[in-house]
Amino acid sequence: MFGHRKNQIEDNPVSGRLYTLLEIPQSRNFRIVEISGGPGLHRRLLALGFHRGDLISLDGEALLGGPVLVRNLTSDTRIALGRGIARKILVEPVEGQ
Repeated sequence: MFGHRKNQIEDNPVSGRLYTLLEIPQSRNFRIVEISGGPGLHRRLLALGFHRGDLISLDGEALLGGPVLVRNLTSDTRIALGRGIARKILVEPVEGQ
């Protein structure tokens, strides 16, 4: 169900620029900078263990535009997020990789 993305938008993310979870390459570490959603989305992501400042990586992407599989490296959890939610999570590349 989950596979590797063929068309990555960014192979070498630029430090200091913010990306959505749909724009980042797989197997690279990123830090959550902002969640651009309402209080309901903030509560849902907090309940799932995703907080501002957490380190994450993209593990996979479902076929045909389905959900993305995200690993939270800080709390060692993996969840599948729909594309609408993934679009609202802004991340920055972690230096020193």
